[in-house]
Amino acid sequence: MQQDDGQEKSQQLQNFQSDDLLEKLKLLNYEKHLLREFKLKPLSRFYFVKATNPGEQFYMFTLICWWLCKKLGKDMERPQEYDDPNTVAANIIKMLGEIDVPVDFQPNKLIRGAGPICLSVLDVLSTQACKVAQVGYQKLHIAQEEEFLGDYLEDNAEIILEKLEDEQNAAALSDDSDMELEAHNFRQLNWLNRPQKKSIGDVNLDERNPELDARMSDHQEWHLELERVLPQLKVFVKTDARDWRTHISQMETFKTNILEISDTAEAQLKKLHSEFTFDLEKIESREKHLNNELKPLIQQFKELSIELSTTQSAQNQLQEDMEKQTAELNEVMMEQDLKKEEMERRGQAMSDGSSVQQIRKAIAKLKEDIAQLNLEVALLVHAHDQDIVVRQLQQNQTTDLANNP
Repeated sequence: MQQDDGQEKSQQLQNFQSDDLLEKLKLLNYEKHLLREFKLKPLSRFYFVKATNPGEQFYMFTLICWWLCKKLGKDMERPQEYDDPNTVAANIIKMLGEIDVPVDFQPNKLIRGAGPICLSVLDVLSTQACKVAQVGYQKLHIAQEEEFLGDYLEDNAEIILEKLEDEQNAAALSDDSDMELEAHNFRQLNWLNRPQKKSIGDVNLDERNPELDARMSDHQEWHLELERVLPQLKVFVKTDARDWRTHISQMETFKTNILEISDTAEAQLKKLHSEFTFDLEKIESREKHLNNELKPLIQQFKELSIELSTTQSAQNQLQEDMEKQTAELNEVMMEQDLKKEEMERRGQAMSDGSSVQQIRKAIAKLKEDIAQLNLEVALLVHAHDQDIVVRQLQQNQTTDLANNP
């Protein structure tokens, strides 16, 4: 029993979250900027609560996520109807990570296109989009109905007066005791007219003259006067819209109208319900039939998609290698051009004979340098020899002095 209550509460929470999500999307004007642009049908309030058509629901889920990420200023590739679901789910989780949304579920939970995980993701993205778009909320204003009820009761005052006149005419045919009752009713009407000072024909009830009082003394004359003035009598009863009797009469009138209409409406609703149920069953059967027929083709399409992605990745790798080789070829061509320029420059120099002249000049200069060096060497040898002779002489003199003291 507790488990059933928990499931019911969880279902109610999902219904409320789905309803709130649709209201946020309407505030962001998704019907104009998303549905009309891609020619899609409007979503029902509980479209993402239960998975009924996973393929269509997943495409709608990814498309709304892409549109909300675009509202947040994030660059995300627009999903196509036949894209790989795992790749699209990974892109959505990557976008959630960029806006600092904690992801504590597996990516394959998004492939169903419905359920609490998808609702939570859409709710977070729509909330962030509303904050970015600075959607404003205003307090609900409830219009007062007092003026309307006052006008309604004032319009019906003449109808109430006609009923009062009928009662008075019926009482006029009775005996004198009934005449006294009519006089009492007339005094009550006079009291009602007294605050507003309304006139009866050309005679004002608040300004009666003595002649009118004399005529009112006799019951028969009073009755004749009343019949003469009654067609021109208009009583405006000041009604209060807050009176509970007025509310009760209106409630009874509305209840009667609802009971009269409910039978016809109930029959029509039952008929529509049966038609909708039959159409939904027919659509589900056709959908299952189409899914069974298209299952091999879908599997083949997935295999071809995988093969296409592999081929595209290989093509991209080859293109990168070709770009690298092209860059290397350009470098070799540039180096070859430099070598050609240098060879042309050297060939031109050799054809002009300038190099031979430079060599001759260099040889002459070397000879001069050699002669200069030979001279310097001879001078150094002479100086060295002279130094040796001077030392030898000094040594011999020292020896002679030592031998001959």
